[in-house]
Amino acid sequence: MRVGVYIDGLNLYYGGQHLCGGYERGWRWHDVSALANRLISRNPRWAAQEAAAHRIVYCTAIFVGEENFSTRHQQETYLAALRATGRIVVEEGTFVARHVSGQTTTGGVRMTIKVYEEKGSDVNVASHLLIDLHTDQIDAAVLIANDSDLRLPAQHAREHLPLGTVNPRGTPTAQALRGRPNDGTGGHWWYSLTSDDFFACQLPKIVGGHRWPPGW
Repeated sequence: MRVGVYIDGLNLYYGGQHLCGGYERGWRWHDVSALANRLISRNPRWAAQEAAAHRIVYCTAIFVGEENFSTRHQQETYLAALRATGRIVVEEGTFVARHVSGQTTTGGVRMTIKVYEEKGSDVNVASHLLIDLHTDQIDAAVLIANDSDLRLPAQHAREHLPLGTVNPRGTPTAQALRGRPNDGTGGHWWYSLTSDDFFACQLPKIVGGHRWPPGW
């Protein structure tokens, strides 16, 4: 069974922060290919059909802004390592800056601040899932995200193939992404990640010349 795995990378990253502790070491250098096959192997029905990750798409956006320079460099190193494995497609969205007017905590002086919003990851996740489904690239799929905006593509996918829906944050699945195991083709399942899923699935310290950032 050919399984496509579609990942909202920032959703996964912030899920790791929540589950593992923002400053804890040992979880950020995450091997998403190992995670994908770890999740697939836990489903007895899929395991019986020799299911394996056939295609892995990691959708994210590069942090921008001078204040994020160090984070950006680390993120770029990580994405280069994922690409170097030869097993993962990295699809990049963007961060868009916008100015927000607010009020300071003292003096009542209003000021404008710049904030960044990530754009494109949910659309890229949905697009890759549906393109692969309708071009017969996969027999089943795993969606690693908990974004309600993915409700429609998840529902559509369940009409055509078995879908595993994985919440990166370890909390209950978003209402919009819930369904029933027997919807459409049937054989669907849901799972919430744990800290063990991060710590147990780590890349080698050096991948294709790209080195694990100290402190990660």
